[in-house]
Amino acid sequence: MEILIGILALIFLGIIIGLALNIFWLGFGLVIYFIPTIVAAYRKHPQILWIFLINLFFAWSVAGWIIPLLWAFDFDKVLMDFVEYRKSKNAKDAIIEGEVVKENAENQG
Repeated sequence: MEILIGILALIFLGIIIGLALNIFWLGFGLVIYFIPTIVAAYRKHPQILWIFLINLFFAWSVAGWIIPLLWAFDFDKVLMDFVEYRKSKNAKDAIIEGEVVKENAENQG
């Protein structure tokens, strides 16, 4: 009888541990799934509702997860700022190079 109680206790303990692990992995998966929404909420994004809805319905696909993540980080604004910075840097370099070329032409001539 004692062996039967021990076996039942082990089965019960295994069920409890299994349920706890399943709840943990479910929670972990949901956090990973909703990272774009979490980032948008943390950054107080003005379009958080749309990010959440796209994340909710389309994050099962890779693109449906990456697009709201980039949107949550305002990647389009970051990209545009980078493009403007590069344009201004290239324009500044061109002016400096033009002056350098002009100065060298005057020195040689």
